[in-house]
Formats: sequence, C-alpha cells, structure tokens
Amino acid sequence: MAVTTYGAIAGSDNKDTISIKQQYIDGASSNLLRKIIGGLTIVLGLTLFTKSIHQSYKLPICDISNTNELCSHQSLSLHDEDTELFYDEQLVNHFNGDKSTWSNRYYKNTNYFQGPGNPIFMVVGGEGALDSGMLYPFLTQHLAPYFGAAVIQIEHRFYGQYQPIINATVKQLVELLTPQQAMADMVQLTKAFKGELNCEYDQSDAENYCPVISVGGSYPGFLSAMFRLVYPNFIDISYASSAPLKLYDQSANQNVYYDIVTKAAEHASPGCSDVVRSTLEEAKELINQSSSVDEAILSMNMCLDTLPEYITTNEILSQDVMMAVAFSFADYDMDAYPPGPDLGLYKACQVFQDDETTSWEKMANFFQLLSDDAQEESEYPGLVGDDDRDCFDLSIFLPDGPNARIATSDWSGSGGGNDGKMWDFQLCTTLVDGIGFSEESMFPTRKWTYKDLTEYCQLRYGQDIVPQPRALATNLGFDDLVKAGASRILFTNGLQDMWSGGSYLEDVSDTIVALNFENGAHHSDLSHVGPSLNDTEDIREGFVLIQNILESWLNDIKAENLDN
Repeated sequence: MAVTTYGAIAGSDNKDTISIKQQYIDGASSNLLRKIIGGLTIVLGLTLFTKSIHQSYKLPICDISNTNELCSHQSLSLHDEDTELFYDEQLVNHFNGDKSTWSNRYYKNTNYFQGPGNPIFMVVGGEGALDSGMLYPFLTQHLAPYFGAAVIQIEHRFYGQYQPIINATVKQLVELLTPQQAMADMVQLTKAFKGELNCEYDQSDAENYCPVISVGGSYPGFLSAMFRLVYPNFIDISYASSAPLKLYDQSANQNVYYDIVTKAAEHASPGCSDVVRSTLEEAKELINQSSSVDEAILSMNMCLDTLPEYITTNEILSQDVMMAVAFSFADYDMDAYPPGPDLGLYKACQVFQDDETTSWEKMANFFQLLSDDAQEESEYPGLVGDDDRDCFDLSIFLPDGPNARIATSDWSGSGGGNDGKMWDFQLCTTLVDGIGFSEESMFPTRKWTYKDLTEYCQLRYGQDIVPQPRALATNLGFDDLVKAGASRILFTNGLQDMWSGGSYLEDVSDTIVALNFENGAHHSDLSHVGPSLNDTEDIREGFVLIQNILESWLNDIKAENLDN
C-alpha cells in the first residue's frame, strides 16, 4: 500500500538498523550538506527541506532551510490562539475515583489543521501561569503549517489563577500537585481535543489517526518526555527541550548548574567570572563586618522597611544576598540568547566589570539592574514598576506562604508569589533537584544537602513533609530510558544553559536522540520569538534538524499503522 507521508522525508525501510541521524547523513545531497557548528554531539549531515510537502497541504509554506528568509504564515481561521479557553470536565483527582471537576485553562490553534490523520502538538504547561496565550511561535507558525497540525497548550494545575482547589491544604497538595496528576490532565484534555477534531483514537485507522507530539521546555520538557514514557499508546513523540531528567533522578553532579552559569557569564563577557567572584567575596566580608544588618542593607541601597523578618543577623543576610545574586545570574543565563550586548547576562557582567565602582556600589547597581529589567518581572511579580521607591526590595524573592525564605527548596530560584510557593512545594516532595555551589563557580561555595532541604521544607509545610529524591525515578523509570522501553524522544539543549548539565547530551538509542547547540541558552529553539534573522547558525540549522526528525518519526508511525 502506498504511504502518504508528512513533508519531504519518507520513513525508513530498515528501521531496525538505520538510526534517525544516519538517515540524514546517508540521504544528504553534497551541495546541501552542512556542518552543525559547535554544539552538536556528533557532526550531522542533513537534507534541507524543499518545497515538497504533505499531499493535502494547501497553505503557503516557509522554507526554514533558507536562513535568509523570515517565516510568516497567513492564518485561515478567525480563531485567536491567545484566547483563553477552559476544559470544564477536568478531574480534580484522577486516581481516587472521585468525579469532582474543575475548569482547566488552555489555548488552541487549529488554523492550519488539515483534518483527521494529521498531528496534534500538545504544549505542556509548567511552573507558571499562562496568561499570554501560546508560547512557542516555532510550533504555531512553522511546524503546525508544515505538518498541517493542530496545537493545544495546557496550563499546569495549581499555577495561575485557576485552581483545582482554592486554598488547598498541605495534605491536599501532596496528593494533587504531582507530575502524575498533571500528565493525567493532559491526557483528558487531549482526548477531548481529538474528539473535537474528529480524530480517530484507534491507531489501526491510519488515515484518520492523529499522532500526538508532546512539547515542552525545562520542567515541561521533563514532563513531555515523561508523557511519552508513561503513556506510549497515547503520546506518539516527545520533543523535550532543556529537560533536566538527570537532576530529577539524582544522577547529575549538584555543582554542574552554577558551574555552567559561570562559564556562560564568561562566554557573554570575557573576564566576568573572576570579577564577580572577587566582588562577592569582598561583599560577603563587608556584610559580615558591618555594625548591623541595617548598615549593610543601606550600603547596598536596599529597602529597610520590607526586609524579610527572619533576616536578623549579618550572616543570614550575607547568605541570602549571595543566593539572590546567584539565581538572578541564573535567570539572566536562561535568557542569554542570541549572543550580544543586549543580553541581561552581558549587562549584569558589565556592572561587576566597572572598574570605577566599589564592591558596595557594584552590589547596589546589580540589584538596580534587576529593578529596571522587565524580563525578571514574570518570575518575581512586583519587582518592576514601583517608581516611588529608590531602593531595592529584597522581599520580592519570597514565595507566598508562612516561613518563606529567599533560599527556597530550589536553589536555582523558586520565584515569587503563589506560583513560587507551588514550585517550592513541588521541590519539597518528589521533584527534588540538588543544586550547590562549587569552588569552580563564581559564587561563594555552598554545598546542597538533603538534611538542609528537609529542615527547610518542614519549616515551611510541617513535619509530615519529607522530600523523596528518588520517588519519581522509581515510579516512572526514567533513570533508565532504554530499560523502560522509551522511544521517539528528542532532547534539545543549549550548551550555554545551566539546565543542560542535567539533561541528556548524547543519544540514548536510535530513537532517543539529543541535539546540542553551542550558542543556545534555555530552550532557545523553543523561544517566545521563533525562527528569525537574529538566530545563530547552529540554532537555525537545529530548526531544520528538529523538523526532519519529527517528520521521519511521523512517517514511521503512519507506515506502522498501515502495516497493522
């Protein structure tokens, strides 16, 4: 039987012996073969896409292999992908038989959907509210038109203003705020979406079956991979960017996170790491030698009236200021793409590399930079916009809830407000990520310990809360993906991103593959901008590779379904 393929690359006739990457190497035309610069684990050949497309495709296509072409598509639907929608039948608890429901916010884009038989991209929500619609133009403006696909994006339970339970207790959160419950939410919503699109659920109906591709970056990248692992008969492919599986299975070195932040700062502005290290060492000494906490606070131009109450000694202040600087640099690192002088990371380095300022002044200027920088506002609501204050409010780093601390359960920074509290709670239960500071980093050395985490979590949420670092890996089996039977998972990593230290940087199997980008930061391939002329060559070519890999897997799925 003839197989109608997606896009330009047909499925392999020898799937048992030919890897996805090798297909591109073997099939690449000499005049189109290019080297992926810097970041790829293995130098890959690739076949750049031509204008040939899916047989039923009727929309204008942007050729993303042409790196001089800006991509845009004219929508054929009046539906606004940034209009919030609600799935009112979402179960509060998927695992206890209770039929209580809540309204789960989501967004959709069906503008380019070519009908049953075409894919669905499920964008996984994460540790923050989804108030601004669809996140990733690469999906909605490029992959969706190319594949004739629909896109749906779900908000993670307990993040944002729409909650399964209002004012949930700690006991309720233990049961309801888990990756397993979040994935079950995705299954229910996607099933309903398939019905809306008249897609066939049975894979044997190859012409009407709509393969589902889960997509996410960071914690949602982890969930995307888990979605494929836990629900292999429902999720056909996972695209997981900056997904720190090795942090969550406890196999990553705890120091790798801030070691990479340090290297990224040096990459952004040579000489930065040494100056930051020496400044923080001196600032820590100055804080500890100050006559009082108030004197140190004023020396860094911080606000006295909003100083967190628990900061009663110079030592506590010193530790928390160092932590705030560290995870603020980490936030800048996540956004450190494309390279250039407009980066927050570069500007932060320049503050410390100003030879005309003292250590006190560098600290004050750094926190002033945070106040002036709108990119930080999403993680720390209230950080930006109070024009009446000329001092820095250190309390903005506190998540909601009693006994809040700046050094939360997540030493990469939990964020402020209720979303910060929910993330803080998740890392006090099963989503544990050990992140410390080595002598190689530009921040003061500080070891992460399970004992300190437990003490903090019990201070926050009570003695019944005991972090379980290995519970998720034991339950889901993601510490050995091959043994767990995983397949068709694409990991992508920016090597300037500290989360890459907890992700897979090498192929695990022929169908669990990794693409690394030397210039990339935190899921730069899944940015909020999408492919543009500002992209570096490795990211541009990465877009083509990602599209090729997804296409090959989709064609394999269709061929397998027809054979069955």
